[in-house]
Amino acid sequence: MNSKDETDKILALVPVKNKESIYREDGLIDLLSPRFKIKFLQKLIPKFRDPYIHANLDELGSATWELIDGIRNIEEIAMLLEEKFSEQIHPVHQRLTLFLRQLYQNGFIIFKD
Repeated sequence: MNSKDETDKILALVPVKNKESIYREDGLIDLLSPRFKIKFLQKLIPKFRDPYIHANLDELGSATWELIDGIRNIEEIAMLLEEKFSEQIHPVHQRLTLFLRQLYQNGFIIFKD
């Protein structure tokens, strides 16, 4: 398989959200990841402590997260981001795939074909 075929396969993947998120007061998004995955340990967290670790997204990350709907593929998300941010997000495919790879590696998204 050549590089073009691999790129086409990657751009056809559909990201799906796998974690919760909240909007901050500034309108940007925080992704939420439980501090502990085991329910028993979650109960040990003091009541005053946030049970989630917050991953703060910037403007581009928040816009990307909003476009992940389980229907749009990476290519469609890239086109919409390019329309909104134009030169600010170039090179769009490289930046988007790197960001999505990080989200995937940290369990915030999964991919479907």
